[in-house]
Amino acid sequence: MKIIAFILTKNNKKLIIKAINKIPSCINDFFISDDNSSDGIEIFCKTKNINIYKNQTQNNGYGSNVKNALKIAFQNYNADYAVEIHGDGAQFNPLATYDAINLLKKDKIDLIIGSRFLNLKDNLKLGYPISRMVPNFIISNIEKRLLNINISDFHSGFRVYSRKLYSILDVEEFSDDYLFSFELIIQSKENNLKIGEVPVLCDYISEHTSHKLFGNNSAFTYQLKTFKLIYHYFVKKLLK
Repeated sequence: MKIIAFILTKNNKKLIIKAINKIPSCINDFFISDDNSSDGIEIFCKTKNINIYKNQTQNNGYGSNVKNALKIAFQNYNADYAVEIHGDGAQFNPLATYDAINLLKKDKIDLIIGSRFLNLKDNLKLGYPISRMVPNFIISNIEKRLLNINISDFHSGFRVYSRKLYSILDVEEFSDDYLFSFELIIQSKENNLKIGEVPVLCDYISEHTSHKLFGNNSAFTYQLKTFKLIYHYFVKKLLK
């Protein structure tokens, strides 16, 4: 298996070296996908001899940056699997890649998602806030039952994507914002792609970036949009 990691960044230059240092040796190569930062990340990468690619999609945002990164990983690097790492010091620890590889050796999974609940005790020690943990636990369990997908954490920042998934799903049609991550799960389900999960540690103590809970473009508005997607998913099933 050729495993390529991509580090997503948006003005994360001061934290990105920490993310780079966390990349496990089981990953064959990595690059940075930059969402048009203004912090001089390109100069930093040049001095460190690190490959960086600017987001070439029409709009900025998390989803558009993942689209850009997946295209590069599978087309430029010829990856079999692409691992998503966040540039905020890799808050979601990419060491979970080892468990992902063990899972892939047993079964050909198309999308692997890291779950904070599979190692909840250690994640609570790492500062996982109750104000985030409890709503995520309740909502993920609702989504698990509604969609009949056997995963425990639908909103994790650690993911492994397969070449098969990239070839089947038209990710360019997905949202450019955070909703991309949930659309990917829905579309994977609709296309009978295999979804699995592995435990992941998430560091809430060290400096990192977080999706705010309330307000415009917040976790709350994102969550409302996910339930709208679930509604459309069932409407589509009924009309078949």
